[in-house]
Amino acid sequence: MKEKQAEFLSRCIESYKAMMGGISGTKIADFFNEFGLIDYLLENYKELHELDDQQLLTEIKQYLDQKGA
Repeated sequence: MKEKQAEFLSRCIESYKAMMGGISGTKIADFFNEFGLIDYLLENYKELHELDDQQLLTEIKQYLDQKGA
């Protein structure tokens, strides 16, 4: 994984963590991994990394809803 992609994943996890409140980044990362979200985010990095945090959270929520999370 490239440094920019790692920074992007960190941003995704931290944004989701802030939205959820009180859940550790490790638990969020495990949750993302369980539903394949990390792979999705990396596969779509080129399109997603330019979104602002609110747009990114919307994308994450839609993905998780589709996966039944």
